[in-house]
Amino acid sequence: MTPVIRFWGLVICVCAVFPISAEAIPQKRPPRLSELIMQADFVSIDCDACPRNLAEARTTADQELLVWKRFRVVENRRQADLIFLFSANPYLGDYLTRDGPDKRPVMIDRTIMTVIDPHTGQNLWSDSRIWGSWRVVGATKDLIAELRGEMESQLKNWTLDEILRCSGTPPYAVFAYLSLEESLKKLEFGVSRIADAPDRLSVTSPDVPEFCRRAQLVIGPDSRIVGFEVVVTESARLDVAEVLQRAEQFEFTSGKDNRSQGVYFTARSSKQKIVIRFDIRGHRSVLTRVSYYY
Repeated sequence: MTPVIRFWGLVICVCAVFPISAEAIPQKRPPRLSELIMQADFVSIDCDACPRNLAEARTTADQELLVWKRFRVVENRRQADLIFLFSANPYLGDYLTRDGPDKRPVMIDRTIMTVIDPHTGQNLWSDSRIWGSWRVVGATKDLIAELRGEMESQLKNWTLDEILRCSGTPPYAVFAYLSLEESLKKLEFGVSRIADAPDRLSVTSPDVPEFCRRAQLVIGPDSRIVGFEVVVTESARLDVAEVLQRAEQFEFTSGKDNRSQGVYFTARSSKQKIVIRFDIRGHRSVLTRVSYYY
């Protein structure tokens, strides 16, 4: 209500003008989630200056992530791939640089969830629910459900048949046992060297099944092409159960990656022509590599 002052028959309107804070303006998010979110395995949950009911956000988030089984929650943020920060005030980007908790006044009329890169403090994703202090639990559940929905919508589900269909595809079959020099001359396939992979050549073709349109030619010990390997991104998903249901077609092995020290297992087709690799990350098996040999 606008204050009114009556003085000697005059009516004076006292109007206060409040500037719009930049941090109150909703931030437009990019159309796709950051690969840092899609690749993450470990999460640390923080509730920033969370008095009274807002403190329920941390417990609720922990329970929701346990049900989701997509991330593993760790207490030490140094071990985390992401920070899930809950607060009533908008994030200022200072998670790594400020001295202690947020010292701004807190009015619990909203629950804000911000996903932060623990190495840079960058805001990777954020949203809020202005549901008041009595609905913090529901707001937290809803925010995590929103992030989950966005992550799952960004995934591309492939069937095992779609992956097997890439074997013997004609555009890539023409490279069988060609020399390195001969392969580089096939400019119509966009063949080029890869700076950090001396045993691979980049190759693309629109005339192959969708799954294998981005691939790398595999160079053998005699500098001849022995196969190709599909570039698998974090957005690609193959249900490992589908592979296990057709176990008679594959031989299974497991091991530990020398670089990452992570555990993996492979499914190699009985004819030794196709190798499908899954990395074990927390609660999930992630499709990371599919190789096809001539």
